[in-house]
Amino acid sequence: MEGTRLISIHNKIHRRSGHIAVSYKGNVIVWGGYMEHVQVTPVSPIVSQYHFTDEYWMYDSFTEVWNRMLTKGDTPPRNSGSCGIIMDHYLYIFGGYHGEEEPGSMEGNSNQLYRLDLSTKTWAWIHPTGKQPVPCDKLVGWEYKGKLYFFGGFGPPSTSPYTLPFVHMLDTSTQSSGWPRGWNNMLVCYNPVGNIWEWPKTKGPVPSPRAAHAADKVGDKVYIFGGRFLGTRTNDLHCLDMETMKWSGNLTKPFEPGPVGRSWHSFTFVSPTQAVLYGGLNQFNSVLSDCWMLDLNTLQWTQCHSVGGKPRVWHKAQYIHRTGELLIMGGHRNNILDPVGRKDHAEELVVLNFTPKTLLRLCLDAVLCYGDVLRSEWNVLPKTLQDVLKMRLEQWEI
Repeated sequence: MEGTRLISIHNKIHRRSGHIAVSYKGNVIVWGGYMEHVQVTPVSPIVSQYHFTDEYWMYDSFTEVWNRMLTKGDTPPRNSGSCGIIMDHYLYIFGGYHGEEEPGSMEGNSNQLYRLDLSTKTWAWIHPTGKQPVPCDKLVGWEYKGKLYFFGGFGPPSTSPYTLPFVHMLDTSTQSSGWPRGWNNMLVCYNPVGNIWEWPKTKGPVPSPRAAHAADKVGDKVYIFGGRFLGTRTNDLHCLDMETMKWSGNLTKPFEPGPVGRSWHSFTFVSPTQAVLYGGLNQFNSVLSDCWMLDLNTLQWTQCHSVGGKPRVWHKAQYIHRTGELLIMGGHRNNILDPVGRKDHAEELVVLNFTPKTLLRLCLDAVLCYGDVLRSEWNVLPKTLQDVLKMRLEQWEI
């Protein structure tokens, strides 16, 4: 990452990869990550910049308006690949990869834990006791019964004097850098009661170490799909029963239709029995644009041909219950691992509708679509609707 430039509002929102996106009170919070500036020519140098972490963007899925929120307190260092989890009115941020853009900061993986009070917009740097997790990025996490759980990731091996219950596998390509890193299958829990790290004991076959995988929770079960381990991007599906703490083993049926192995994808529940898998990077470093639906009752995959077609990698997805929409935000449209290829952010918000839009939202869409004709009549609308239309129009024109 190099340089700091002025960033337009559009780029602050949409030119973003390695960020977090979480659902909160029917809205989506987007925070962190980085952006690559538009190349003037195909041979221009690629200039990257981390997004500021003293702000986040809130998307109202009903009005379809973005709002910028400024924060204060112990602001986390700018980073990518961290894990964000909502619990009560707090946003917790763990791990990630820090750049050197801020005075006194060191480049590398983090095992720091931060908490943002969403009611006061104030950050706190949390210092739990107990055996510390290893620094890593590209991990997954979830909340269950008042505790936070984190699994997997990519980072340096443990330097703890204690024996920690997970496997770390070195990426040999990082040895020459002087700072070796690799994949892990760490499962660690943060208990805010007592402010302590806990290491849950599990039963069953633990998934292999991995990073850039995806996970989501439904009821008392967590499902994890894919990710990279060594030279392989996997298509295995694992379930952890949070009541029994038992791993299922690989649930992927080898001789039935299903998604290919991938990393940097999204996996999101849209109902108690259905999850949507979207995009990612396959074994051949091609960015995927496919969309699959998993039926939990049968563990069968169905490809959704009508909603694919927009390549995405290192994006984020959130399902919004009040509007019945799956929102796919940010990421890249091409291979971010290509050292010389052009880097194109995916600047379009992809919306997959699982319930019809309300009549009010359809009317707002129509009014905006025919803005040249209807703009002179906006003053007859209630002021709240006028404000929504103006904000949406302004964000379209940025």
